[in-house]
Amino acid sequence: MGNGNRPTPEFRREAVRLALTSGRARRESADDLGIGLSTLTRWLTQEQDAGERPQSPSPAG
Repeated sequence: MGNGNRPTPEFRREAVRLALTSGRARRESADDLGIGLSTLTRWLTQEQDAGERPQSPSPAG
C-alpha cells in the first residue's frame, strides 16, 4: 500500500479475514499485509460494527 492507492473492498475483507483466522498478532498481520496496525484495527472494528446491526428492540422483561 503506501503508494496513495486506496485498498479495494476485497483487500479489506481479506485482511479482516486473515487477521481473525490466522492466529497471529494483529501487528504481524498488518505488517504482512503492508498496512498500519491502526488501519487493520479500524477495519476490524468496522466489520464488527457492521455485523451487529440492531434489530427492533425487545421488551424488557
